[in-house]
Amino acid sequence: MSSNKVQQGFTLLEVLVASVILITSIAAISLAYRGALISSERADKNIQISGVIPIIVSAIAEDLRARDNGQVLLSGEGTAWGANYSWKAELSEFKPPPEQFDIDVGHVVSYKPRFRLWAIELIVNFNGVKRPFFYSEVSWLNATQ
Repeated sequence: MSSNKVQQGFTLLEVLVASVILITSIAAISLAYRGALISSERADKNIQISGVIPIIVSAIAEDLRARDNGQVLLSGEGTAWGANYSWKAELSEFKPPPEQFDIDVGHVVSYKPRFRLWAIELIVNFNGVKRPFFYSEVSWLNATQ
């Protein structure tokens, strides 16, 4: 009697190799998904911060013009649309308007310094994300000052 049995099913080695391939594929896909999710959340927070920045810059410009009394350093803080911010301004330049030729008088007219250029350091804290911004802002004195 000869026993030539036909083997049905998979061997243990084949099952182990298939399991390793499956687990490696699932791990790679989950890492890619996690990375994409983290990047998406980070991009969403940056978009939210970028949406608030024009409002904050406008508030700082108003504050600078209102508080401009000859100081070289100014600072402040506030809240806009749920974002907390603090800023520091340092005077970079204090210059007059350009000289002009006055036709009525017949000579060049010079002006006193009126325009201030400020270097602004702004730190915005929004939903746990803290981001610094650096920019310049102009303020001016009224013609009567």
